[in-house]
Amino acid sequence: MKEAAAQVPPSALADLERSLHAVNRQLGELRGVLHQQAAFTTEALHRAGWQSDEEAAQQAALQRALRAVRGDTDVIVGPWTGEVGFELLYWIPFLTWLAGQGPGGRRMVVISRGGAAPWYRHLTSRYLDTLDLMTPDAFREATAGRKKQHDPRRALDLDLIRQARERFGLGEVPVVHPSAMFRLFMALWRKQATVELVESFASYGPLTPPAPPDMPADAVPADLPADYVVAKFYFSKAFPDTAANRAFVAETIGRVSRQAPVVVLSTAVRLDEHSDAEARAGSGVFVVDAHRQAQVNLTVQTGLIARARGFIGTYGGFAYLAPFYGVPSLSFFSRRSGFESHHLELASRVFDRVLPGGFLAVERSTANLFDPATERWTPLARSAGAASP
Repeated sequence: MKEAAAQVPPSALADLERSLHAVNRQLGELRGVLHQQAAFTTEALHRAGWQSDEEAAQQAALQRALRAVRGDTDVIVGPWTGEVGFELLYWIPFLTWLAGQGPGGRRMVVISRGGAAPWYRHLTSRYLDTLDLMTPDAFREATAGRKKQHDPRRALDLDLIRQARERFGLGEVPVVHPSAMFRLFMALWRKQATVELVESFASYGPLTPPAPPDMPADAVPADLPADYVVAKFYFSKAFPDTAANRAFVAETIGRVSRQAPVVVLSTAVRLDEHSDAEARAGSGVFVVDAHRQAQVNLTVQTGLIARARGFIGTYGGFAYLAPFYGVPSLSFFSRRSGFESHHLELASRVFDRVLPGGFLAVERSTANLFDPATERWTPLARSAGAASP
């Protein structure tokens, strides 16, 4: 092949190069025309009354996101400052889908918080953490109130985008703000569409575990067992802080610790309205405060979950995290009215593909059924299962 290429006259190579440039230029012009026509169509449908304000905003948000990644420049995505569950189940899968729509998707610069960099590793290595720029208290104050980021003009978001441009030497590159995703999926959250809407614009798959350099050397106690179940119980609308729920957490951790060591993820620093259920270290129970270094707390918790034989905890974001790392997840809620059913429906559908049979979220009142599930996580049960016909 090299000999054949060497025999091509330089003038012919120059002509070929000019032709390729011309084709690329024409393709760029064609993409511009298509985007322009799409914008005109959206506006025309809206003016004719065939498309609501919400549908028009949805289409416009998607078109802006596609324009950003279909160019060949860097693209800032974020900043994400909201809930873990929405980030894992909606935002990152939306970005993964978006990354496949054009070359700009391979040139993303991510802004998130609390050490979420490993979750984006399949998209980019360029990551800016908000907690490297401000204290946890300042972050909590700046993000108080609504967690869903509908307004791309929020002062905090604009400032973080500015700092990302300075940190990575970027000019006025395009931005894909979380508001694009929130607008796109709004019909589902308003019960005007099914989870198929999300699945049309999201790509789901396993995540890459944090690499050793990501984990601070002193983040994990040296005496942790190599084989364990990880627990993450916190209080939320779906699992409120009640005496019954506190007793359930203590009983559950104690029961599972008699089958296998339990590593309890605890947080001393609060970044949102959730608070962790207290747990005491004891026989077979190890408590890890992942927030000793707030800016890497999600990295630490992810690393511990990724190496666990199973996950137990509150139904929500961290219960979603475990299956993305191939770890069986058993989670509980006590108030079904504390969350929207479509989140659980989508999670169940996604994890039936990513980790078949590895995700279960149930009401606390059904706890008497979960013992057989966790017993299957023990090495002894695995060996017996492998030997059975």
